[in-house]
Amino acid sequence: MVVIFFILLVVSCYFSFTRDYGVLKYLLIIGFLQDPVRKLIPGEPVYMTVMVGAIVVCALARLLITNRAIITEPFDRWNASLYAPVQVYLILIAIQFVHSLVRYGQPIIPLLGMIFYTAPLVAISIAYSQFDRFERVRVLLRMYCAFGAIVGLTVVLSFMGVESALFGEVGEGLTIYDQGTILKAYAGLMRSSEVAGWHLGASACFLLILLTEKSNFKTVAVTAAVILLLLTAIVLTGRRKMILQFVVFAALYFPFLRIYQRRAASGYFISVVVGGFFAFILFLTLLPLLGGSQFELYLMRGSSVFGDATGRFEELGMGSLGWAINQFGVLGGGLGVAAQGAQHFGGALAHGAAEGGLGKIVSELGVVSLALIAWLLYAMAMHVHKCLSLISQVLPDKLPFSVGVAVFAASNAPTFIVASQVFGDMFILLVIGLMVGFLFAIPKLVKFELEKRSAQLHKSIN
Repeated sequence: MVVIFFILLVVSCYFSFTRDYGVLKYLLIIGFLQDPVRKLIPGEPVYMTVMVGAIVVCALARLLITNRAIITEPFDRWNASLYAPVQVYLILIAIQFVHSLVRYGQPIIPLLGMIFYTAPLVAISIAYSQFDRFERVRVLLRMYCAFGAIVGLTVVLSFMGVESALFGEVGEGLTIYDQGTILKAYAGLMRSSEVAGWHLGASACFLLILLTEKSNFKTVAVTAAVILLLLTAIVLTGRRKMILQFVVFAALYFPFLRIYQRRAASGYFISVVVGGFFAFILFLTLLPLLGGSQFELYLMRGSSVFGDATGRFEELGMGSLGWAINQFGVLGGGLGVAAQGAQHFGGALAHGAAEGGLGKIVSELGVVSLALIAWLLYAMAMHVHKCLSLISQVLPDKLPFSVGVAVFAASNAPTFIVASQVFGDMFILLVIGLMVGFLFAIPKLVKFELEKRSAQLHKSIN
């Protein structure tokens, strides 16, 4: 299987470098395969976690050769207010890269930080170049959900006692001390329960988005069952915050949809409510069978996330700022000092601030970065707002899907604030970047869609 993976990687890189479209499906394939293949290689080498980056490098190289201008187009063509914060952000990244390089005397630490801060921007550019019609985005999400369902199934199988070299966490694994006992964190095919939990939560969100399309009874029932599988698997990973992220996403989706177009929201709301009802009925049917079982302990742990959310936000969210400043000062310690694995290369890992997202940023970029990133996120949010307003006016049938992707991207913010470590995974950063890239491509997609419909109308008249 290892040999097959690397052959597939080489073929995917070749196609990504030689073809204009299809890059993103290769990215998903390699992204989901790199973790299980890593478990089959002696020593479980850490470089396997960035194999997906080879696809990105090849796609970026093709853009540089064939259409260099499109790399910056999502940031400066449709909204001029994005250009300045992006440029200042990149300048700050460059300064802190040099700072870290001088401070630690070797390039690994700043390169780890560079991946974290630039991978989403690169993914935005690649997604912008790849998405030329809405259907490509839907196909990508369906493909992602298929992989997510497989991961969820392997997590459940692991819990049920099925053993495989592809299952289990890399290294010693995570042990959870909760509910008065010791609970094992299940990861399925993924290298850690943290990574598995994020992909399972993302898949559940994407299925909910896809469900807002016109669906029949069978589709709604099957989707509800798969979402239930994914949520069950999240509980077994022990990663409670991904349950909270899904709840935040579901709670914000329809209010925001109603803000942009009330008529569109009401019809699609029924489909998702029916799907949720089916999932709830399935859950009530299965719950009595789980009473007294170990799964009940996982379920109790998962449900405690809502009561602990405020405390974790105060301790790991805002509290991490003080830890970061005390350890590295207001100027920060340089790029990569709070990155996972930095301690193995001489980096002074920001112990208390490492898990909190705000503390991580301040540890590496300094206090001034908070204002800069707030400026950048505000500019991006305003651009997305304009894109959604545009699509609500001219293509209202595409609005539920587009709003869903926007809410998913935003729902990652609370998770990052209290638990940034999972966002050190390159594949996760790329997935988020791809979704934002789709949102930035909406003006282009609207233009192409209107031209296509106009051509079809003209053809039908003639």
